[in-house]
Amino acid sequence: MLKEYKLQAILGIWGGIFFVLFGYLISPSESSYRYFGHALMVGGYVLLVCGAVMYARGKGYRWVVGLCGICGPLGLLILYALRDRSAHVLKKRQKEE
Repeated sequence: MLKEYKLQAILGIWGGIFFVLFGYLISPSESSYRYFGHALMVGGYVLLVCGAVMYARGKGYRWVVGLCGICGPLGLLILYALRDRSAHVLKKRQKEE
């Protein structure tokens, strides 16, 4: 995995999971924080997808492949199973210089 995307991917994926779960916990129908919880879930979901895009970029794929993160945990499992092509990307960068 490419070093410049590693921290972004970790923060995006784990932060997204945390915000989705925290939003789910504080958004029961009788709670006064219902809309805040829904907003946290939407924001966490967007953060999760952004983290998945960064993970795909770190493995050497285009950002479109990272949109598998829309599928949630299944998409993350698909991204994890993809072959790491970062060495090819590094060779291509060195060749261009």
